[in-house]
Amino acid sequence: MEKTLENEVFELKNGGYKTSDVNNYVAPAELTVTITLNEYRELVSTAANTSAKVDEANKDKYKREDEIKKLNEKLNELKLENTDLKSQLYELQKIAIGKTDDCVSEDDETILD
Repeated sequence: MEKTLENEVFELKNGGYKTSDVNNYVAPAELTVTITLNEYRELVSTAANTSAKVDEANKDKYKREDEIKKLNEKLNELKLENTDLKSQLYELQKIAIGKTDDCVSEDDETILD
């Protein structure tokens, strides 16, 4: 295959511009941009700040997820405790109703006598 300008550019674009130093070159007739050192420093600084903000946001996210997990566990524990207390209340109400029925039947018998 003949090495034409279009073929070289196609090979570069098809190969996906790698970030290693081996592929750090410009193909002929490829569009390039020149920036000043100050612009480059600002670009790097912005990228670093953005990365730091993303890291901080991720830490906050993981912290909140951990809190949510703990709160959900506590919620489940309280639901179980609530269910147990409702069962105990139901049993006590059954016992109380049974005692009330016994008292009423005894009183009814004395009134009838």
